Amino acid sequence: MKWKRALVVTTFVSLLTGTLLTSKPSDVEAMIRIGKKAAGRIESALPEARVAAGPLAAFRAGDALPIEERVRVRIQTEKAMAGADVVALAMPNAGEVKLKGIVRDASQKRRAVEIANSTAGVEVVIDELAVPEK
Repeated sequence: MKWKRALVVTTFVSLLTGTLLTSKPSDVEAMIRIGKKAAGRIESALPEARVAAGPLAAFRAGDALPIEERVRVRIQTEKAMAGADVVALAMPNAGEVKLKGIVRDASQKRRAVEIANSTAGVEVVIDELAVPEK
């Protein structure tokens, strides 16, 4: 994969260098003028940074995800849940999530339920997690 990237970069640099070496000085000056004019137009067309970031700042990461996906992502990214195989399922009633799967021990089971309960939009957690016997 890295060799493909290197090949593309090398090809681009070779083409650019060849174009610049074979061009007349007036061509380079024209390209610079065109580049500056294009940059000015692009800059004037873009909104101010605070205007563009304002509406986006109102959203938190994960707000657009379905409830079961938010729970799943939170459980999978929790260090204490390493080795657990938990699936979160949306239920017909809004705010209900069912947890199914296998966890290592009772503490992981409690933690999975805590994570699900603390996820935005979750009102009820149905726990169907299994703890293997030792």
